[in-house]
Amino acid sequence: MTIKLLIVDDHPMVREGLVTMLGSCGEIEIAGSCSNSEDAQRMAQSLKPDVILMDIKMEGVNGIDTARQILGKLPQIKIIFLTVFEDTESIRLALQSGASGYLLKHITQEKLMDTIKRVFHGETIIDQSVFHQIVNDYTRLSKKITDVEDSSINEEETDLSDQEIILTPREQEILYHLSRGFTNKEISTATNLAVDTVKTHLRNIFRKLGVKNRTQAISRASKMGQTIPSFFCGLDRYTDNS
Repeated sequence: MTIKLLIVDDHPMVREGLVTMLGSCGEIEIAGSCSNSEDAQRMAQSLKPDVILMDIKMEGVNGIDTARQILGKLPQIKIIFLTVFEDTESIRLALQSGASGYLLKHITQEKLMDTIKRVFHGETIIDQSVFHQIVNDYTRLSKKITDVEDSSINEEETDLSDQEIILTPREQEILYHLSRGFTNKEISTATNLAVDTVKTHLRNIFRKLGVKNRTQAISRASKMGQTIPSFFCGLDRYTDNS
C-alpha cells in the first residue's frame, strides 16, 4: 500500500530536498508540500494524506499548534515532527499535540523512510538521541514530587505527607494507562506484561500512594501533581534502537 505524504517546512531547500529524497521511495507518494500552517491545514483537508512530515518552527502559526488543529479535524492522519529542537519541552508539547513521531533533522534517509512506514502502521517513534534526555528529566521531576493531604484516604493509612513518592518509569506508565480507564488485561496488552505482573505493579503503586483502589490512585496522583504525560508512556518500546 502506498503512503500519501504531505511535507511542511518553511525552508525551500529542505522542503524540496525531502520531496526529492522521499519521492524516490516506491512505497511513498508525495501528495504535496507547503511552507506554512494555513496551507498545511488546507492541503490536509483536501488531500487527506496518511502522514504529514512537519517542522516545528514556521512563520506565523508554529508546527505544534498546526498539528493540534489538523488532528482536531482529521485524527486519522499521522504527524511526524522533523526538527532541530532537542529540548524536552518542545518534545512534550509536540507529542501532546497528538503527533506520532519526533525526529531530528540529522536522521538518515533510510531511517526517515523506515520511520514514516512504521508510524503509518501505528507505531510512535521518538529519536533515540533525545529519548534518554526525556527519561532523565522526567525521573528527576518525579523524585521531587511529595505527597499532599488527601482527606479521602482512611486515617489509618500510612502517613505519607512527609515522604517522597517515587514511582518507577514502569509504574508511571501503568498509572497513565490506569488514568485512561484501562482494565488489567488492556494494560497487559499495552505494556506487553503478564496480567499478574500488572497486578503486582498496581499493588506497589497503591502502597506508594497510600490508597486502596484504582479510583483513589488516580485521584491521589492528580492532587499531588503526578501527571503522566502521554509522550512518556512506553517510550522504551518506541525509540529507534537500530
